[in-house]
Amino acid sequence: MNRVIILTLDGDLDSGIRVTLTWGTTDKSAEGKIMSRLAPNPEIYQLYTDWQQGYRTLEYFYRKPRLTPKGVYISSVKSCEQLVDELSNNINQWLNSKSDGFDKIRNQLTTELSRHRDTRVLIQTDNPQLQRLPWHLWDVWENNHDSVEFSLIPLEYQPTPETKLRNRVRLLAILGNSDGIDIEADRNYWQQVSNLDSSSCFLVEPTREELDQKLWEKEGWDILFFAGHSSSESNDETGRIYINQEDSIIIDDLIPGLKQAIKNGLKLAIFNSCDGLGLANRLARLQMPQAIIMKEPVPDEVAQTFLRLFLEEFSQGKSLHKAVKLARKRLHYLENRLEKKLPYATWLPVIYHHPKAQPWRSPVSGSLVKLLIKLALGTVAILSIYGIYKIATEPNPLGDKISYGEEILDTTSAPYLKERSVKLVATCQEPFRNYLGIWRQETRKKVRNCFWTKAHYTTAVKLLKQSWQQDGADPETLIYLNNALLEAEGKNYYTIAVTIPIIDTPNQDNPNQSVKDANAAKEIMRGIAQAQTEVNLGLFEDNNQLIQQFPGKDFLSAKPGQRPERKGINNRIGLRVLIADDANRQEEAKARASLLVKQSSILGVIGHWSSETTLAAVDTYQNGKLVLIAPYAMTTELTSNPRNFLFRTVPTTEDETDILVDHLLKIGQRQAAVFYTPQSPFSSYGWQK
Repeated sequence: MNRVIILTLDGDLDSGIRVTLTWGTTDKSAEGKIMSRLAPNPEIYQLYTDWQQGYRTLEYFYRKPRLTPKGVYISSVKSCEQLVDELSNNINQWLNSKSDGFDKIRNQLTTELSRHRDTRVLIQTDNPQLQRLPWHLWDVWENNHDSVEFSLIPLEYQPTPETKLRNRVRLLAILGNSDGIDIEADRNYWQQVSNLDSSSCFLVEPTREELDQKLWEKEGWDILFFAGHSSSESNDETGRIYINQEDSIIIDDLIPGLKQAIKNGLKLAIFNSCDGLGLANRLARLQMPQAIIMKEPVPDEVAQTFLRLFLEEFSQGKSLHKAVKLARKRLHYLENRLEKKLPYATWLPVIYHHPKAQPWRSPVSGSLVKLLIKLALGTVAILSIYGIYKIATEPNPLGDKISYGEEILDTTSAPYLKERSVKLVATCQEPFRNYLGIWRQETRKKVRNCFWTKAHYTTAVKLLKQSWQQDGADPETLIYLNNALLEAEGKNYYTIAVTIPIIDTPNQDNPNQSVKDANAAKEIMRGIAQAQTEVNLGLFEDNNQLIQQFPGKDFLSAKPGQRPERKGINNRIGLRVLIADDANRQEEAKARASLLVKQSSILGVIGHWSSETTLAAVDTYQNGKLVLIAPYAMTTELTSNPRNFLFRTVPTTEDETDILVDHLLKIGQRQAAVFYTPQSPFSSYGWQK
């Protein structure tokens, strides 16, 4: 069930705004409505204008024409960030005001967001100033921002024509003026879409007559796409696109052709170009069902990356809103990478859609439909052979030596409280088939405790905190505690995996037995657990009951007089860690890698402990396209063959040995003893050198 919140804003920042909040589901009428007012606040838009001017004078290759020389670049990212801080403070003071009963709006919003995930928030206004405001800065969304997608809808609208559905997407793509930017990448991304109809058309720097002729085609188009330079005009009431090296067209000049294209089934317009709000507003008055635009000038790399990510999600059958939301979230790395950051990338993509337009999904390709039908028939056959009861009651196998908290890997110590928590978490991480017997009271109780109330995870947090305090500072316990805390509080998180070596060593007293050595594994987990704790504690307010007596809480808190600093990624994303034990054996490392690449939620793996185990597993990660960060393996063999999913954080034995040999020669030391293992890629190079 898709939840929707509509925030209707009628008025302007100079004279005040009438506000109406409605909420409900997309397939039914509104469940409730609240009305209030917002006081005038022209200072907000002045702050936004100041930020906008600073952002637009950053040195990037925007998809907007430079009609006049740009002159001296006086802006900096730091000055933009200062303006964002002021803008955020002003927006929150304004929207958190209790005057005119506006606190009722906030309270209802908070209630809706706490009850439902994946909520669409529609900002309904025809005022361009209100359309441009960064509504995501309002702290009411703080704990739910990643499950919320904002869209713009107009105040005034008329019925939109019914559109025919096709089996494949028919695309009209306009590749306009590309001066200073690379729009050929846009074309390549579209051509990789599997369900693109063969009659789709790419117009490269067309004339106005060629473009107009294509808009009038009787067969119609599903998507109108533009890449190139564009800009808003007439106070964001309309916009201009630059269709070739010499000509530009104001969107009003295409109205007859656009109206006919909408009548013939046009469902979506995408302007992967700069400053598209004026374009969207003009299309809205034509009753365009849905549009995606960039609200401000967009750097070329952001435009390309967004299109690639959006098409990946949308072509798989995800809804337009979900595809845009996922693509936008994945732009975060452009804002936060160490070099060549592209700030405010996630601010730019905006959905503008008709309030009564039917949600549209890209049709799934025929081959995929056939595959799904075969899978469905196969499932029916399996159920008929083995029976529903057996599938529903089949136990979940443990012992795969990977764990989020459902299994203790470091068995050199297994405190009772830790064991109790692990059993609770294991109950909640059983496969779906174990929940099919919903008629059983035991199953219904398990569903309630794992997914509705999260009682099992809450209890696990309490048990793990007690285990940490009573049974010693065990790093595996702290990692599992972090994971359980994220689940108990329903937080969004990224997932990484770390490989550890719990080594079997011969028992000197009894050669037929072995003793587990977890010292190296614990050292690795201590660093991981500390970093994970610093990230996750930043997600919670200090008065949250579950983080009281949490390891590291007092150490990470700000000192008196200091402003508390959140440690979370982007202040709202947590970090979940999966532990995998390879026992420092090559065959075990390869087996763990094979399991990890199958888990799509894992963003990357840290490991393995030795050069030998890393070499054994690296190609499995490469073939599975899963990032491996190697902080220990120094052998040159890892980088003798290029692997674009491998990143090493230590120098190679070649680098280290060369420097050492040069030093020995420099000081006249001509004799040296080398301890090495001939079969070891780590140490044999030292002997050869």
